[in-house]
Amino acid sequence: MSMPQPLNQETLDLLRSLDAGEPGSLARLIRLFVADSPTLLSRIEVAHERRDAEELRNASHYLRSAALALGADGLATAAHTVEHLQPPKFGTPEAAVQLAALRSGLRDAVLSLMQVTDEI
Repeated sequence: MSMPQPLNQETLDLLRSLDAGEPGSLARLIRLFVADSPTLLSRIEVAHERRDAEELRNASHYLRSAALALGADGLATAAHTVEHLQPPKFGTPEAAVQLAALRSGLRDAVLSLMQVTDEI
């Protein structure tokens, strides 16, 4: 198993500064991400299976945006790649590799984010 990619330190520093003004806000954001991101991944996988390009783009975009907001740049990159997956590529080995990278990126992001706070 590979080591999770580190989170973007500048983003974390900004989030921590916001947390200073409203204690617990960073932990709440992380909890929301940890709770909601598996649903987004499921939506992406179902959309891929159904060849629903619009749903795949939407769910991937939401996941990418959430990842960027929390400094999970590796996950954001994987979500961006899936977001721009073209329908003719659905079901191909290339798509399978991209979806596997997305799953791995999500796992890594969740593990890394859970280390940021002990309030989860």
